[in-house]
Amino acid sequence: MEPVKIDKDDVSCAVRSLPNWKSPGPDGLHNFWLKWFRSSHARLASQFQAALDSGSLPQFLTTGITHLLYKSGSVMDPKNFRPITCLPTMYKLLTSILRLKITLHINNNSIMSVSQNGCRSGTRGTKDLLIIDMTISQQVRCNRKSLATCWIDYKKAYDSVPHTWLLKVLELYKIDTTLCTFLKSCMGQWRTALRYPGCRQTAIHDVLIKIERGIFQGDSLSPLWFCLALNPLSTLLEGSGLGYRLQKDDQVISHLLYMDDLKLLASNKLQLTKLLKVTENFSNSIKMEFGVDKCAVMYVKKGVIVESEGIELLDSTKLRSLSATETYKYLGISQSLGIPESNMKQTLQERFFGRLKKVLKSLLSGGNKVRACNGWVMPVLMYSFGILRWTQTELDALDRKVRTLLTASRMHHPRSSVMRLYIPRKLGGRGLLNIKTLHNREVCNLREYFLHTDVGVHRNVVAVDTGFTPLALAKENWRRPVVLGVNDRREVWKGKELHGRFYRALNGSDIDLKASTTWLRHGDLFGETEGFVCAIMDEVIMTNNYRKYILKDGTVDICRACHRPGESIRHIISGCSRLANGEYLHRHNQVARIVHQQLALKYHLVNLEVPYYRYVPDPVLENGRATLYWDRSIITDRTIVANKPDIVLIDRLERRAMIVDIAVPHDENLVKVEKEKQIKYLDLSHEIVDMWNVDSVIIVPIVVSAHGLIAKSLDQHLKRLTLDGWIKGLMQKAVLLDTARIVRRFLSLES
Repeated sequence: MEPVKIDKDDVSCAVRSLPNWKSPGPDGLHNFWLKWFRSSHARLASQFQAALDSGSLPQFLTTGITHLLYKSGSVMDPKNFRPITCLPTMYKLLTSILRLKITLHINNNSIMSVSQNGCRSGTRGTKDLLIIDMTISQQVRCNRKSLATCWIDYKKAYDSVPHTWLLKVLELYKIDTTLCTFLKSCMGQWRTALRYPGCRQTAIHDVLIKIERGIFQGDSLSPLWFCLALNPLSTLLEGSGLGYRLQKDDQVISHLLYMDDLKLLASNKLQLTKLLKVTENFSNSIKMEFGVDKCAVMYVKKGVIVESEGIELLDSTKLRSLSATETYKYLGISQSLGIPESNMKQTLQERFFGRLKKVLKSLLSGGNKVRACNGWVMPVLMYSFGILRWTQTELDALDRKVRTLLTASRMHHPRSSVMRLYIPRKLGGRGLLNIKTLHNREVCNLREYFLHTDVGVHRNVVAVDTGFTPLALAKENWRRPVVLGVNDRREVWKGKELHGRFYRALNGSDIDLKASTTWLRHGDLFGETEGFVCAIMDEVIMTNNYRKYILKDGTVDICRACHRPGESIRHIISGCSRLANGEYLHRHNQVARIVHQQLALKYHLVNLEVPYYRYVPDPVLENGRATLYWDRSIITDRTIVANKPDIVLIDRLERRAMIVDIAVPHDENLVKVEKEKQIKYLDLSHEIVDMWNVDSVIIVPIVVSAHGLIAKSLDQHLKRLTLDGWIKGLMQKAVLLDTARIVRRFLSLES
């Protein structure tokens, strides 16, 4: 290996891939700060290089905190707690850089066995191995062949590998000697402090535990180092010449290995015994023990599982043999000779919908519920895509049930746009992942990966998989499932008569798309409110107009408030004369309060900020610099009709006045109303210049549509008021909440 030299680019590259807010160690430093304080990268590089050359690190950088997370069972048994170690962020950054350097050496020299899929870039991880294993199992079953297999589980594998062997592995694979010396020094300093639920937070150095065996969990380098420690076992197993052949002249497959999850494969019991002996001798040599109670063997003769007494190890312990009705959980999937798909599907669906119901019952906001579904609920099913045979009908049924549960929790209106539900929030959708799309995309990607990977085992699997796996790799006339992209869904949404009206308004040439979707991306509306607002935008609320023209139930289309024809959702939120002086005025004033309070704070006319819905503007606020009027008529020498703007600000220091007028029109009138406001107060502005001894008067229209749409020009208007852009989101939220309130109150009226 070439000598390790750490420069600024190495630091920048390593820190780029680190998650911003991952739990830090004793230093309490989040990766976000390292990522964006780029000026520190050069200094960090020089300090890391100096530490590497000196062969040591300060003790505090190699000290972690191990949090014990309760799993199940008795709280008095340490086995029922999962240890999660948080290390100092600087140490993890340094080991990330070293990992990249070592990985480059490993890849350039083809050191890592192709059977080991842990810490290998460019692979599909466990799915890679599961598809190979499935192909073997199904070929044995369908072609009535013989197979002997053994699942090996190491007892506390990560915690028991000796440090002497870890150092020896670095020497075997010719890692840079300076780096070896440095890692040996760090290994001697590995310490951690335990934290368990209810533990009194003592000082970090009070009770430290020395790590004398195993890897340092939480370290960026340790997973790769552990894989290197088991890599000689793969070399020995491959060198034995024993294993299972998919075809006569194919490469022998002796084992599958992911980190420490090992599965041995052989054509008969004798070969399996020899492979197991090689594995046991290697494990004994490096002082690692089998978890005998979690190991198992299986014998298949002519495609049928046969009963056996198991197999005896060198220490006279026996590994149990699976019967025809038993399964073994390997890489998260229960299997024996193949995978019991119906049972696995049932189990996965129960877990999936159990998690979904927990999320929907939680007190999270609507946006965070969707994010929880995508990040915590969906992965339950996603892992099985490409492994289990999900039909398109089954996937449609799963998506339908998800929507049913969303409707039951009032997060989704039953007649709202389905396509919008699966469009990203930055484009105006709800951002939920679609199960069918995820499945079809994953199957296509896995198939492309196997067909274009130039590895012997993969080529063999492609040659024989005529239908053994859901990928059907050997079928040339394979029917590619439909994968709907975001643009496809947007086109469907756009093409809908009712649903598409909001889409067309949102994507208008004068609309600021990013600002108009702020409430979806960063808002904290309850799921029920968010669902109701989306139903209003989709125009699927049960108005008399909707009942007459969509449901066609013979309802008379008369507004129940003003008793005029046309009770559409547009009429309710912005066109009913009976609501104008009450409900619409209240919504208008909510926005005006936000602007008034921010101006009052900026000019130090008030000292304390309160929530906008509790803010009561004073008719006049004044100090030595500015005067702020709220909803007051301006008395002029000549009669002017438009003489009562919402807000008027006089800035004596700048010798200027600002007329601010608020409007909340319907989407189609957004730009039109803005221009009308500017023209409306021209006469008043000329009078103010003459009356108040100011140099200029600025007319600032603040317009947000009843659906929360924001014009591109609003940024310029806020800049003229010297207000920050963040208040756009607050004004938008106020409008949407009041629009929802107006519709709810209207629907409670008797027809």
